Amino acid sequence: MLDTGVDSSIIFSLEKKDSLNIQNATEIFIRGWGDGKVFPATKSTGNSVRIGNASHSDFTIHIVYGHQINISNRLGLPIHGIIGYDFFKDFVVEFNYIKKKLIAHNTDSYVFDKCRRCDDLDFILYRNKPYLQVLVNVDKDNTFLMDFLIDSGSGDALWIFEDSELGIEIPSDNFKDFLGFGMGGSVYGKRARINNLKIGKFQLDSVTTSFPNNLYIKGVKTYEPRNGSLGSQILKRFHSTFDYKNKRLRLKRNRNFSDSFEYDMSGIVLAHKGYTTVQDFENNGSEVFDEVEYEYTDAGMVFFKSNSKVKFKLEPQYEVVEITPNSPAAIAGLKVGDLVETINKKPTYNYELFEINKIFSSREGRTIKLKIKRNLANINIQFKLKRML
Repeated sequence: MLDTGVDSSIIFSLEKKDSLNIQNATEIFIRGWGDGKVFPATKSTGNSVRIGNASHSDFTIHIVYGHQINISNRLGLPIHGIIGYDFFKDFVVEFNYIKKKLIAHNTDSYVFDKCRRCDDLDFILYRNKPYLQVLVNVDKDNTFLMDFLIDSGSGDALWIFEDSELGIEIPSDNFKDFLGFGMGGSVYGKRARINNLKIGKFQLDSVTTSFPNNLYIKGVKTYEPRNGSLGSQILKRFHSTFDYKNKRLRLKRNRNFSDSFEYDMSGIVLAHKGYTTVQDFENNGSEVFDEVEYEYTDAGMVFFKSNSKVKFKLEPQYEVVEITPNSPAAIAGLKVGDLVETINKKPTYNYELFEINKIFSSREGRTIKLKIKRNLANINIQFKLKRML
């Protein structure tokens, strides 16, 4: 995972067959977002790293053993670690969300082109993490200049820390929800919408915003002025270029810029839950059974020979791990622990997890038909997507 919100890179989810030659190792402890405990790690300095053609030889990594950190099942694809500041600091880094590319330029030779459609902003580096000042209009009457961690590893648009002393309060129109899964575990809080925010000359309206419970930010808010995080649901609307050496961020709006901000409209959070065996026929266009092999006239039985090949494949299966209270899925009777086998009659193993999440946030009023397995029973559940805010 490419994460501007962490200072050092982390390797986790190592298998028994994996081995690492550790240099300059020291034992430390790591604490991240979520309700998990502090866990031990090994810090190693002076390593070499190469991503594409970009490389350097003074790379610091933190290695977490076992399965104390496991976010792969929540994302639906294998994640073995996080790339952070230790890599970004040596390059001018472009994030191109449209082309799904990371471009790393040599810092000493890179020159910013003239760009009338761009805005160049100064950011602050504190403990190797980038912070940006943003003008936030929470509602019509309350506007604040806030300091946000630029966090490309966050799947949300904004996280804002409630602060009664500063007058930063959660809008009255909100709902309680599971906000995400951090290195330390699950994070809960409230979701709402703010009126708008301004990043330099760019304004974004009706932005979905998460307000984590104070329990989950203890020990994480190390930069005192910090008011929250600016995540990928905002960053994906720009072609962004980070110049860490000169603390400069260039933003240029892309075709995602005008997309509306939406929450999940089902109330379902799925996670990868192992694999299921699926039977698949290959008959090359011929009939499955097209040749008589044995015929017993007295018994009235005929045995046919099949020219088809039967394959058994392992396909991913998805489990419901969170349900938003009073959501369409909750009202329809879906429960945590249910295995979702089909969505609108299509097997879920034909989808990537992010594709399922897109379906659940696609269009208000869309009918969703699920076939689920609960214990040994098969159950059909139907509901319509509904905007929570």
